[in-house]
Amino acid sequence: MPFTVGQARDRAADEAFYAAYLAELRQLHPKLVVLKKSDSTLCRLIDRTLKVITFGGMRTFLTSFVTTLGQRIYVPDSWETWAPAERYCIIRHEVVHVAQFRRWTFPGMVVLYLLVPPLVGFAPGRAWLEWQGYRETLEATWQVYGPEAARSDSMATHIVARFTGPEYAWMWVSGGQVRRWIARELERLEAHPPPPL
Repeated sequence: MPFTVGQARDRAADEAFYAAYLAELRQLHPKLVVLKKSDSTLCRLIDRTLKVITFGGMRTFLTSFVTTLGQRIYVPDSWETWAPAERYCIIRHEVVHVAQFRRWTFPGMVVLYLLVPPLVGFAPGRAWLEWQGYRETLEATWQVYGPEAARSDSMATHIVARFTGPEYAWMWVSGGQVRRWIARELERLEAHPPPPL
């Protein structure tokens, strides 16, 4: 789901940077592909399933969220209209999941993401996997938009909502806990700031 920080950027330069980043990723992950969710039978099935298990709370899986399964990154049909800097930050998050799939294997990720413990309810496996991605989101935002954007309350609120709402079938991690994770990550970035992009 895009998080727009509102900073004006040079779209053409960002498009070129994003294209170069994708080319670099494909050198590291030759099987990595970016596909439209609407073309995926599996994504359409996941969409219907999420609508049922979240009692309609997750209605935008196909239209607003990016999902990684193995080395396939599934994006909404509107993906190319999103700002390239946003696409870059989101792909940075998703590549964390690509690496997780390589480390834990597809069956291992299913167990960690869905079954530790159940799909709906307290889900430490899913929360841990997603937090690794959101750490990367914070770093990418810091690099692309600057420290102020990464530190903004709107960024924290955006991340907290993912952990406490229906989008990930209620991981039941408290908003206060997620804000503490964010604060620690921002402290790390302050101590060792990544180079701006």
